[in-house]
Amino acid sequence: MSSLYGRLFRYRATNGRTPLEDYTSECLADFFNRLPATVQKQLALVFVPDLLRVRFEAATSEVAVFSLEVQQWIPEGRIDLVLCADGRPIVAVENKIDAPLQPDQLARYGRWISAEHYPELPGVVCLLTHLTGAPEGFQDGGAATGGATPHLLSWPALSVSLLNLANSAAADVKLLATELFSFLGENGMNNEFAGRDDYAASIVYLRSGARMYHTFHSIYLHLKSLKGCFYRSRMVNERSLEFHTQQKLIWGYTFLTHSGFNDLFFGYGIALDPSSTFKQGRIPSRDSVFICVGAEDKRTIQAIRASAPLVRAPWTYAETTGWTTVVTFKPMSEFLEEPDSFVPKMKAWINDNAEDVNEFVSKLE
Repeated sequence: MSSLYGRLFRYRATNGRTPLEDYTSECLADFFNRLPATVQKQLALVFVPDLLRVRFEAATSEVAVFSLEVQQWIPEGRIDLVLCADGRPIVAVENKIDAPLQPDQLARYGRWISAEHYPELPGVVCLLTHLTGAPEGFQDGGAATGGATPHLLSWPALSVSLLNLANSAAADVKLLATELFSFLGENGMNNEFAGRDDYAASIVYLRSGARMYHTFHSIYLHLKSLKGCFYRSRMVNERSLEFHTQQKLIWGYTFLTHSGFNDLFFGYGIALDPSSTFKQGRIPSRDSVFICVGAEDKRTIQAIRASAPLVRAPWTYAETTGWTTVVTFKPMSEFLEEPDSFVPKMKAWINDNAEDVNEFVSKLE
């Protein structure tokens, strides 16, 4: 049986941000804010660097209440978590699992915490991360952190603290700590290195890679045979099959013909947990197959964005990291009930929508 937090996560609502990052922020804050003050103080130490811990304990010895505030709005953005002592900010925490950071994001948060921090301590900006790396110069402080003290905290390290609490705390704290630790494990966040399942999956991939390539390349060749906007000579940066780990996509794409836009592409493939990748549209939460028209160039993105009000179901406008798209989905289960029928079904689906794609592309300006 999945953990309590895992069962709750199944019924989450999405609001255009990465669900797992938002959800873990909410879970961590809810857990922290339920703890007795003495246990809060113990756990709060993980959010400050080792060189500040003695000073932190001395400065907060008289603090009555610690709290973790979620989604703190500031003039330069929104901070995932803010650790407070008696209502005064101590640490600004940015929670990243595998999504990229925005430019100067940690510097902006650092400038804010440096101005608002608890009087007896320097402001700390903490990057709580699983697979997202710290930006260049972050550990050195200075401009990269907006003058705040930097701290890099991994979810696996935080998991160890939760496990320690589960082994030593009172029964009610132990229950929640155990459930949260289990949820992190279910999502692969209590270890940064490959486990047994990862090695097994890699071995399976090596043995099936040629067949996967043939499958997706067959769809790619079919697209190249179509007329209208699909008719374009092969481009060197097209892909008939690509595995995009961060966006959880197994897909391919070919560039389309348009007199005004050179980077317009047609994509096809499988999206695992698409609601964590695509934002703003009518996005399913279950694993799906998809076809899409997308763009990475700023000018073409603006053209697709301007067309959003004209898009009709089952197509939907959506955005993801680095590109914008008009996309439609179908349940993956419909295409994999008989694996040999995946390619014919994808080709038929593309054929059914080819006229609509040609019309949509022709109206972009």
